[in-house]
Amino acid sequence: MSKIAIGQDGSSVNKSAKNKFGLIQGLDTRFKHKRLDSEVYDFVGLVCQQEQTLVVFPKHYYSEETLTGLLNDDTYVLSDIILLFEVIQKYLTNQNPKALKYAGNRLEFESEFPFASFFSIYTYFQQFGIYTERITKTKIGYKGKISWKDTIRKSAKIYSGQNLLHFPYYIKENKSKQVFISDCMAFAIDYTLNRFSFLFSIPKTNHKKSTFDFFENSEYVVKHLQAMKNEVFKDVNRKLIYDLIEFYSDLAEHRRGGDIHIKIKYFNLVWEDMVGHYLNNHFVNVDDENKMLFDISNFNSKVTFSKKSFNVDKSNNQYKIEPDHYFIDSEHQYIFDAKYFDSLASLNYKQYSYHEMLKNKIEDNKTISALLLPSEYDNSTEIHFILSDEYKQEEAQSTTIISQRLRTREVMTTYLKSRLKI
Repeated sequence: MSKIAIGQDGSSVNKSAKNKFGLIQGLDTRFKHKRLDSEVYDFVGLVCQQEQTLVVFPKHYYSEETLTGLLNDDTYVLSDIILLFEVIQKYLTNQNPKALKYAGNRLEFESEFPFASFFSIYTYFQQFGIYTERITKTKIGYKGKISWKDTIRKSAKIYSGQNLLHFPYYIKENKSKQVFISDCMAFAIDYTLNRFSFLFSIPKTNHKKSTFDFFENSEYVVKHLQAMKNEVFKDVNRKLIYDLIEFYSDLAEHRRGGDIHIKIKYFNLVWEDMVGHYLNNHFVNVDDENKMLFDISNFNSKVTFSKKSFNVDKSNNQYKIEPDHYFIDSEHQYIFDAKYFDSLASLNYKQYSYHEMLKNKIEDNKTISALLLPSEYDNSTEIHFILSDEYKQEEAQSTTIISQRLRTREVMTTYLKSRLKI
C-alpha cells in the first residue's frame, strides 16, 4: 500500500505536501482570511500517486490535536478513508447516476479515473457474476446444424422434378463471447481493486488471469468491444459492454501518466445532502431551551424535511427563497440551513431574512430557525442570534436562530446507512 498523507479542508497545508502532490494555490489551496502566511486546503478528496496518497478530509472531521498526530502516524485511518470515499461514491451516484461519465465531469468534481463505470461494472458482477453469453449467428455453409428457418427464408428455390430444394444452406454457428468480455470485465474490477486497495473492502473476481495486457492495449480493447456491442442483445449485457468501453477509453487517457485526483471542490453540496439524511433519520424536536434533540438509534424521523421554494417577491423579478431543510405542521415550522463553515463569525443575514419572511405562516413562537455546521466533537447547540427587544414588535417573540454543531463522522456514517430517497 502506498504511503498516506493526511489533510483537512480548511486546515493548514505545508509547503512540502503542496509541492509533493502538485497542489495549486487558488485551485487546491487558499489563503485563510486573505493572509499570505496562512495557506489551507480548499477541497475534499484524494490525490493518488504510485508511491503515496494524499487524503483531505472534510472540515472538522478531526480535531486539530488529532490531525497533528495523524501527520506523524497514519496507521489507523484506513476506515476513515474508506468512509470518505464511499460518501463521495454515494453522492456522485445519487446526484447524477445517468450523466456521470466518471467522478469529474461536473464543476464541483475533478478526477482522472473512471470510477463511475467501474462501480457499474462491479454492480453487474455482484448481480450476475462474470459475463457469459453465447451468440448464435447464421452463415452459408454445409457443415454444421442447418437453420431451416433462415434457409427457407433466404435461399433460392430450386425445383428438381417434383421436389423443392433450397440452395444454399444456412447453418447455425454458436460463437462464445465469454472469453474476451469476461477477461475485460475481470481486469477492470481486479485492476481497480489492486490500484486502490486502501479504498475498497470488496472481493475480487477470482477469474483466471489473462496473459493479455489490457492496460497497455486499452485502445485495442475499446475497438474490439465497439465491434462486439451490436452482437449482444440483452439490455443488461449491452450496458455492460458500454460500461467496459467507457472504462477502457478513460483508462487509455490515464495510461499516459499523471496523478489520479478524486476531488470535490464544493463539499458544501455534499454537506447539505448529508444533513438532509441526518435530519430525516434522527431528528426528534427542539426543546424549550432551544436544544436540538436527535435519536441516533432511529432511522426514520417523524419529521420530514425537504428543500422548499417560496416566491416571496411580487415585483416583476419574482425572486424566491429556498431553505435547505424545511418542515411545517400545525405545531412547528422548522427553517434549517446547512452551513459548511469553519465557524460563524458574523450574523447570518440570509437565515434571519428567511425567518422574518416565513414566520407569519404559523403562530408566533412556533417558527424555529437553525444553522447546521460540522463538528469534530459530539453534537452541541448554541444560540447564534436573538433579536433585541428594542427592535421587535410589542407582544411578539424575539427572532432566535440556533447554531447546531453536528459530528461530521456521524453525519457521514448516517448518510451511508440511510435508505431514504430525498
